[in-house]
Amino acid sequence: MTLQVGLPSNFPYDLPVVRLDHARTFPHTPHIELDGTVCFMVPRGLVIDRHHPLAILHDVYARAVATLHDGWTTDPADEFMDEFGAYWQQTFPRFHMQSFLNVDDRLRAVSLTLAPHRMRRVRSRQGHAVQRDWHDRQAQAQEARRAPVTGPAPRRPARALGWVADDAAEPEAFTHQMQASGRRHALYIPLRPDARLQPPRPGERWSAEEIRTLIREHLTDENLRRLDELVKPRGDTLLLILALPRPRGGVTLIGLRYLHLKGRHPLAPPRPDDGPWEEPEPVTVQRLDRLLVTARGGGRTTLSAKRVLLVGCGAVGGHLATMLATAGIGHLTLLDHDLVAPENVFRHVLGRAALGRRKVEALAADLRNRVPYLTVRAVPLTLDAAVRRGEIDLGAYDLVISATGEPAVDLDLNARLRQANAPRAVFTWLEPFGIGGHALLSTGEEGCFECLYSPDIAGDTNTLHNKAALYAQTQPRDFNLDEIGCGSFYTPFSDLDARRTAELAVRLAVDTLEGRLTGSIIRSWKGDPGAFLTAGYVLAERFSHDADRLLSGGPYAAQWCRTCGEL
Repeated sequence: MTLQVGLPSNFPYDLPVVRLDHARTFPHTPHIELDGTVCFMVPRGLVIDRHHPLAILHDVYARAVATLHDGWTTDPADEFMDEFGAYWQQTFPRFHMQSFLNVDDRLRAVSLTLAPHRMRRVRSRQGHAVQRDWHDRQAQAQEARRAPVTGPAPRRPARALGWVADDAAEPEAFTHQMQASGRRHALYIPLRPDARLQPPRPGERWSAEEIRTLIREHLTDENLRRLDELVKPRGDTLLLILALPRPRGGVTLIGLRYLHLKGRHPLAPPRPDDGPWEEPEPVTVQRLDRLLVTARGGGRTTLSAKRVLLVGCGAVGGHLATMLATAGIGHLTLLDHDLVAPENVFRHVLGRAALGRRKVEALAADLRNRVPYLTVRAVPLTLDAAVRRGEIDLGAYDLVISATGEPAVDLDLNARLRQANAPRAVFTWLEPFGIGGHALLSTGEEGCFECLYSPDIAGDTNTLHNKAALYAQTQPRDFNLDEIGCGSFYTPFSDLDARRTAELAVRLAVDTLEGRLTGSIIRSWKGDPGAFLTAGYVLAERFSHDADRLLSGGPYAAQWCRTCGEL
């Protein structure tokens, strides 16, 4: 056995490449690529001691040898199953496809939609990240070792065949622009959890007879019965989607494309007059189903059915909308009547590209382009107009969030929510000069937004100051600045302040939607008061509270609140 060790030009920051000579003369072993390269570790998150390059070489060599030893002396079945998708790439598929299937354990017929011919090459470049990544890594490896690679010559990139789905609405929900040119028959075939298949050797493929045997031997009794009900000839072509269980968890999908069936079904029990079968083509399958894509991107699958109304889509609200969408909220309604003005661009998530457009319409379009599986509706009206015209029903949402930053609007919304029996709401706002921000949760029990403006004792009428404010009630002048004349007033704060406040509100929203918070609470953050104090303004006593205490939050209900105090 001969191992070659190649040093990349950026060694030691890039790891050496270890290659087994004449790899095809050895048993089929996990973690050996077509050219003999040994995959001895995941090259991500590594810490390299650049001062000891020889030690790195020794460690790399030892890991490569251990990988080969384990592959030859232990049962490789689990390793093959865990990385089956990578080995399937080494059969050189000519086609790839996208799957929007519900990945479960039920064998069934599914719908194959063919991509238009003019789009097949485009989609193979744009849509199949796994294929592109594999080719990129191969090219980098070849350049790093500066040696010819054994095995077949490079193939053309796989072309897009189309997509499979249980529900035709799922592909549209992912891209909002799927185009179809025809539908075909396909079978989704999940193998038993204990199934252990050995992939074809690099550059080789399974025969039709091997596939039939492998599938029928690794089905549950119920799925074998379903298969026998479905193995009736249905045209001259057939696509199989195999769901392969990974011992470490999860499922890998691979495809097999049959052509020229001539009235036969390749998975039916063999008959004496079958004759020779044409070798099926391997197809790579990229999972784009809602469950996988949402979880892989850090979203919460538990939120996909939640309906949220966001009132106010300005500096804080714009970031809020984006964060809600990427958190996994499935249905979002945006309410705001304002336009994106030039003075908004530095602290609005849409920036200059949306100048002159209605905030909700531009924001909705942006979210549709960026976030899959999101239903977003834009309502370019004020709160009062939207309710009066029946454009929104406050009782139809799981959560209402206000980011208007306008106390009068928030008090109005607070009262309407109580009347509509829609108790769960989050109110969020920023303080001037970025001295802090707040997120308040009202769950419909004790505590609502008006509690912050309610008296502490019976008969007290001094209720016009927000009790959560980090600035004192009495100030030398108004906070609003006016640079160019009447009508151009604004409250000074930065985009960083808006993002921080939006994050605080979204975390509060997610906590209540997932049931981790059941009581009303207010959370606050405080920032640097330097600019605020330099401008001559006065901080409130609450600003002196411990930052962690403010951030962890606490109750705020007022006994004498005129909206919820009678509850």
